[in-house]
Amino acid sequence: MEFHPELPVGQRILNGLLGSEMAPRAQTGPQRSVRHPVRINIPAIALDTAIVAVGLDAQGAPIVPRHDVAWYNLSAVPGEGDNVVLWGHVLRWANAPHIPAPFAQVRNLEPGARIIITTRSGEQHTYFVREQILVRPDEVSYILPQGSERLTLVSCIGDQVVQDGSVVDMTHRLITIATKE
Repeated sequence: MEFHPELPVGQRILNGLLGSEMAPRAQTGPQRSVRHPVRINIPAIALDTAIVAVGLDAQGAPIVPRHDVAWYNLSAVPGEGDNVVLWGHVLRWANAPHIPAPFAQVRNLEPGARIIITTRSGEQHTYFVREQILVRPDEVSYILPQGSERLTLVSCIGDQVVQDGSVVDMTHRLITIATKE
């Protein structure tokens, strides 16, 4: 069904539209799909790896692959003029200790460090680290649109939260913000 926000609620109820209409969606066509990020290179920490596209799980929590850097597919694509959000783990998994965590060294980045993002079309976008901040896991404003081109890396940091002998979370998130200039 079509989305008709201009109609009064009463009219939408009569038309059987309220609650069943589709809200406007972000651009998902071919142009956006060829511009989504597929590779990250951070020379300062010798990180050069693929990026996979992910969203949110049924509970609204970010899906973070075990061994890959993830692009949050509800965030911007490089060059779109807004917040491009990537996340990755900082700890190796117990059942795969030989596979390094992609963001294990992100905490060591210094202001000015270069981050190169390559899109599916082969276009490269270079960002420079501006700052790193520690936030609680429930502070999610950093993954929302910001109104200007930036790259936000999200990783865990802090004390380990252990449950049944396994690390299930960490107490904070390290937010690394990089801009084009």
